[in-house]
Amino acid sequence: MNQLDVTSPAPAPVERRFKIPQFNPENRQSYILLCILLWSIIAYLFISHFVLMRVEIKGASMWPTLLDGQRFILYRCPYLWRAPRQGEIVVIRDPQDNDLSIKRVIAVPNEVVEIKRDGVYVNHAKLPEPYLTAQNVWASGNKTIKPTLLGPDQYFVLGDNRDRSADSRIYGPVPRNFVLGLISQPD
Repeated sequence: MNQLDVTSPAPAPVERRFKIPQFNPENRQSYILLCILLWSIIAYLFISHFVLMRVEIKGASMWPTLLDGQRFILYRCPYLWRAPRQGEIVVIRDPQDNDLSIKRVIAVPNEVVEIKRDGVYVNHAKLPEPYLTAQNVWASGNKTIKPTLLGPDQYFVLGDNRDRSADSRIYGPVPRNFVLGLISQPD
């Protein structure tokens, strides 16, 4: 009877093609610093794009409420859980030039808006606009608008300086996705 030899030599060691890095305290600190830097950049980009953004007034379309050169904070978060409200000052994506623009919400979805010589009417009632000067109330009627029913996702926005504002009187109602956020109220 033949017996098998069970005392075979050990297998040859396998050659590794990569080295496992050895962490020493200096490398570990570098990795931690790199992680902190990357997460800081990601957080900044997230916050500035989805939460807060700095805006500067350029032009006179919101005079006398907002002045050229003033800076405000654009709050994007409130409109994640609620819709824009009448009277709020908002930043919109301008339908004409695709740039940012600051306007006041005059009418919200499913309301009827009309502009006559003596002012703005929402749902057939004259809109009180204490933020306007007498000249700006008169200027509202320079471009009359027949009664217009806003769609379920449309907003009618105007600048406070009606003589110098390109707004919904020119490009019509603004879709909800063009309303980016609410600006901090001036002091």
